[in-house]
Amino acid sequence: MYILLLPLLAAPLTARPFDSLPPARTRMAYEPAGRTVTITVGPFRLPAMGHDHDMMMMMMDGWAEDRSDPVTWPADTWLQGFQLRVVDGAGRELSRRLLHHWAVIDLDRRELVYPVAHRVMGGGAESGDVRLPPTVGVPLPAGHRLQAFFMWHNDSDQDLEAVYLKLTIIWLPGNLQPRPVPVLPFWADVDFHPGQGGANRYDVPPGGSTRVAEFTVPVSGHLLVLSGHLHDYGASIRVEDALTGEILARVTARRDSDGAVREVSRELLGLWGPGPHFEANRRYLIVVVYDNPTGAPLTGVMGVIGGLFQPDDLKAWPAVDATNPDYQRDFAGFLRASTVAMANRTRMLP
Repeated sequence: MYILLLPLLAAPLTARPFDSLPPARTRMAYEPAGRTVTITVGPFRLPAMGHDHDMMMMMMDGWAEDRSDPVTWPADTWLQGFQLRVVDGAGRELSRRLLHHWAVIDLDRRELVYPVAHRVMGGGAESGDVRLPPTVGVPLPAGHRLQAFFMWHNDSDQDLEAVYLKLTIIWLPGNLQPRPVPVLPFWADVDFHPGQGGANRYDVPPGGSTRVAEFTVPVSGHLLVLSGHLHDYGASIRVEDALTGEILARVTARRDSDGAVREVSRELLGLWGPGPHFEANRRYLIVVVYDNPTGAPLTGVMGVIGGLFQPDDLKAWPAVDATNPDYQRDFAGFLRASTVAMANRTRMLP
């Protein structure tokens, strides 16, 4: 599993037709009877990029990201899943591929792999919605502060105005009996640099390319689900035991004939058994493979895994430390990218 906007910080420009669009805002609808919380953010104005590679790279380099206002989670719950939609002002559904990637972070819980704010749900353009079986759930206490960050990617030839992001979160009551098995989303990046914007993107040469990063986890537990995020011409991501070389899990990309990644597989590792067991402080590897037949380097690609982790002891999950330098750099990077995005989105209008 893997939203919220401040006023534009730039001085207003000369009035243009789209400037009459009201500022984006965040609305949260808590529906106890339906056991859902729906967060709506918008409206947004998305200028067309067409197939302009230079503009797409500029968007990727940190000034196309937006954010929601922070929201306070209303009740003690077990998260069960989410449904993400991109809609216009009339509620008509638009292509989900307008979102390059998105994440909802919990400011009051830390990540598994990194000492930063927890990405409680998220995904990329190729990701789908998530619904867990009722036997497992993500614990989310009342009072935790959530905020969403997302990057738009309108590669069409048409400007889009009054676009909204609509996220419906499904939950179960915190006092449910029997209690679900507690699981927590996690992620790891093959090139993670907290707070450094586009520094987690890298270039790959023509032909085959492999990039490797090492990570550890601070609490032992089982990996239940694994998926990932790859850019075009991405082939696969796998997790290995650094000491033995054993492949613990692997996901692959489904690509169109032109190399565009449409989907990254989702491995249900805990469906028929407990799933691979990770030991606290043992070294593991994330291995990202690209297959580039273009004859030219690919610029600005990514390799990220995400999934569900069942800790052996939930109480052993390390507490969040908002004074940790990586936590502060990571969150400041989110804010900086989205603030610059809001200022520059106005400048991109025709």
